[in-house]
Amino acid sequence: MSDIVKEATEYRIKQIELAEAKYYKTLIATLDRIEREVISLANRLPTQDGKLIELQSAIAIRPRIKFILEKEYLAWSDTVVREGFNKQAKRIEKAFKLIGNIPPEFQELTKGDLALVQNLKQQYFTQFKDVSNTFTRRLSEKVYQNTLVGSDFAVLEKELRQTINGIYASADDPEAQRLIDYINENKFDKSKRAIVDKSIQTLQSKFARDRAGENMKRYAGQILNDSLRDFDATLNFNKSNDAGLTYVKYYGDVIPTTRDHCRNIINGVYDKRKSGLFTIDEVKSLWANRSWKGKKSGNPLVVRGGYNCRHQWSYVNPDWYDSKGELII
Repeated sequence: MSDIVKEATEYRIKQIELAEAKYYKTLIATLDRIEREVISLANRLPTQDGKLIELQSAIAIRPRIKFILEKEYLAWSDTVVREGFNKQAKRIEKAFKLIGNIPPEFQELTKGDLALVQNLKQQYFTQFKDVSNTFTRRLSEKVYQNTLVGSDFAVLEKELRQTINGIYASADDPEAQRLIDYINENKFDKSKRAIVDKSIQTLQSKFARDRAGENMKRYAGQILNDSLRDFDATLNFNKSNDAGLTYVKYYGDVIPTTRDHCRNIINGVYDKRKSGLFTIDEVKSLWANRSWKGKKSGNPLVVRGGYNCRHQWSYVNPDWYDSKGELII
């Protein structure tokens, strides 16, 4: 018998991955536009012999940087939370209908669910807006600090580009730009993961680009990842709670970068039952009594393995499984 719970959960996970890949591509285009517009704006700063010279102009540039980020980045963020969240809410509803075996009134989105969706939209849009505010400040500080010490404009330009896009900032070298374009285009293609990793290593070593760093692309990409998955987990948690489902099962791929915590749950290391089911209290206990890199605060049924975690819980009734742990609904 096919496992309808597994199929429904994998459907949700797959759709999140597709949505993330879609919005990540538009994020790349958005940040590239921001990079071009900010550099064009900075190009108008007064210089003498190639060096920045006027603090008043450096201070006056901040509201114009803010305008660029809000025009480009917040418009992109609004699309993610409005379109992306609405579509994932419908997919959760579809998954509940697919599984069935719970009262029909819990299989559809209720007024309470829709109110929660709206609240989550506002919550995550605020997080996106915080990134815009943070990098408005950081970019403005770069301009001011470099002007204060009379840096060459080329120094400021490099810092601005890398503050926005990190190692993926536009490059004059054609080979470096080809690597950047390849990485951006194939980041979510599992069949090309090894080539993408090798391209990143080449970008770091041959072109002296540091992968670490607090750049806008890194933060925006992480919020994109976490917001789509945390939204799915929160809405799923609340609907399941309303339906009286108090047991869960963990789903998702195990890949080389999977955290040990997630790997152990999926591989049955912590199992008390053949079915691989956990009570919500057991999940909270597992989460509270262990530490791992990337763990974040919050409800473990929502934050799961932590930052960038690609796994999800599904809520079930233990009566759906036989003594061997096989699904019988």
